[in-house]
Amino acid sequence: MEKKKFYMTTAIAYTSAKPHIGNTYEIVLADAIARHKRMEGFDVFFCTGTDEHGQKIEEKAEAAGVTPKAYVDKVSGEVRKIWDTMNTTYDYFIRTTDVPHEKVVQKIFKKMYEKGDIYKSEYEGMYCTPCESFWTESQLVNGCCPDCGRPVQPAKEEAYFFKMSKYADRLIQYIEDNPDFIVPESRKKEMINNFLKPGLQDLCVSRTSFKWGIPVDFDPKHVV
Repeated sequence: MEKKKFYMTTAIAYTSAKPHIGNTYEIVLADAIARHKRMEGFDVFFCTGTDEHGQKIEEKAEAAGVTPKAYVDKVSGEVRKIWDTMNTTYDYFIRTTDVPHEKVVQKIFKKMYEKGDIYKSEYEGMYCTPCESFWTESQLVNGCCPDCGRPVQPAKEEAYFFKMSKYADRLIQYIEDNPDFIVPESRKKEMINNFLKPGLQDLCVSRTSFKWGIPVDFDPKHVV
């Protein structure tokens, strides 16, 4: 009899700095689940890896006097060494700078643009470089980023946006029709009441103010 498939993934560690104890805690917990599922007879595919693009990394590399690729190669290597030291049983270690990954991102981006799910517009707001996030004035906490508490700077930029707002109703319907889709119950309520019902905002998915990203192949001044 064919084994049931089980896919396990961690968040992929951001390579702006050395990995911290929280990253290691996560991979060990995920590994425990993957091992348990194998013992139950599942065909497990366990993925982890590193997230290697963004303005913060570009700036960190410049400050260190190296190229962004050299910088992320070093940090990604440190991450993988720790995961191996912890004897975790991942099947695949993905890096967002891997050529196959970049090509797939470009392919998906173009397909979504042709469908109308991604469109070009302009973003204006307060920008937090460490978080790589735009915020409105009303979202700031004491004039600072609501996520990390650091100062923000006004920014205006041409960008591509994903029509996330288009999918709110069907997401709510799917979650209501599939009660075990998000667990525990408290997280499901948080997702519905704090994000979906108030209205999803379209998501900025490209930048022009830095280069260390995956180029939009049909509009090269933008990076994903």
